Amino acid sequence: MADFPLAGLKVLDFSRVVAGPYATRMLSDLGAEVLKVEPPEGDVTRKLAKRENGVSGNYLQLNIGKKNICVDLKADGARELIHRLAVEADIVVENFRPGVMDKFGIGWAELSKVNPRLVMLSISGYGQNSPERGRAAYAPVLHAESGIIARQAEMSGGKPTDMQFAMADSYSSLHGIIAILSALRTLDQTGEGQHIDLAMVNVLHSADDYAHFALDDIWPKAPETLVWEAPEDRQILITGDMKWLWIMFSTKDGLQDPTPAGADIPTKVRLRHEAMEKHILSYESFDALTAALDRLNLAWGEVFPFGPAIYDQPSVKANGVVVDVTDDEGNARRTIQSPYRFSKSKSGIDSNARTAKRGEHNVAALRDWLDMDDQEISALAQSKALISD
Repeated sequence: MADFPLAGLKVLDFSRVVAGPYATRMLSDLGAEVLKVEPPEGDVTRKLAKRENGVSGNYLQLNIGKKNICVDLKADGARELIHRLAVEADIVVENFRPGVMDKFGIGWAELSKVNPRLVMLSISGYGQNSPERGRAAYAPVLHAESGIIARQAEMSGGKPTDMQFAMADSYSSLHGIIAILSALRTLDQTGEGQHIDLAMVNVLHSADDYAHFALDDIWPKAPETLVWEAPEDRQILITGDMKWLWIMFSTKDGLQDPTPAGADIPTKVRLRHEAMEKHILSYESFDALTAALDRLNLAWGEVFPFGPAIYDQPSVKANGVVVDVTDDEGNARRTIQSPYRFSKSKSGIDSNARTAKRGEHNVAALRDWLDMDDQEISALAQSKALISD
């Protein structure tokens, strides 16, 4: 019978917000048991764009499927508790500023002593030992400093503004998973765990397919508009630069060149662009336009307004992108399913999944992981090391 690929692995998750929680959500979807260690004040995303009832959709999406204990790392007994949990863990994930885990006595130097087979991922903005290690680094900061914001503004002709997508965080989570699985492979071969220092600034530059332009100090291409007004008051994105689109429309779709003989290049570009705008709008319907684009082998996508309707597209439904779940207060909710589809293994969450309350699994998880008795658990609660809603 098919099983989850990472079944049997235990993950101790200290991460919060996006960089880290997305990685551990995907590890959970792949079958690992993830125990989120939440601080007394709670993960800030619990209340980010929060609904009237129930946890925020952001927190739900990144943390559903995880078990949850709430630990005050400053309280008596907290350090010893984390050390005992680390002995049982295969993986630790954290995204504090460098030095914070060490401050509480639960950094790599301490945890690797109690569990030499441990794989620990530390995600930070600039790296554990960089000159800027102490700086706060949320995704927009890295987007700005990596040149992505300025590049997008120049190419779109707009003002510099951050993208509405935490790319630095999400990409760091994904590269974190790759690093974790690589370290587990090494563990299988050597019997030794290791620490992974993952800097978000490194991740962005590594994943940027425009990096070679900056390194060669050449500008990629002239600003252009890839989104066009289309029939029926709709908008369409057509891939390919203007020169290629012009070749396809003029040689295979009957578009006539409006430029007079001897026109300079700026005039030629402007007139041809205007001609393409009119040509795209001249189709009798949106379907007629897309049929022509398909015939020309031009890839296109309708620009849908951001909202629930984007999940009604045929492939989105067919691929099971959205899954019905339950939030921390028992409300029926929807969230995004794992993207992995294996030919033999399982992945993802089902409709029985529910978002955990803060500290919901204090008792159950400590009994399961540490075989801790009620007296020990009660003592941790009395010292305020353990907290629950």
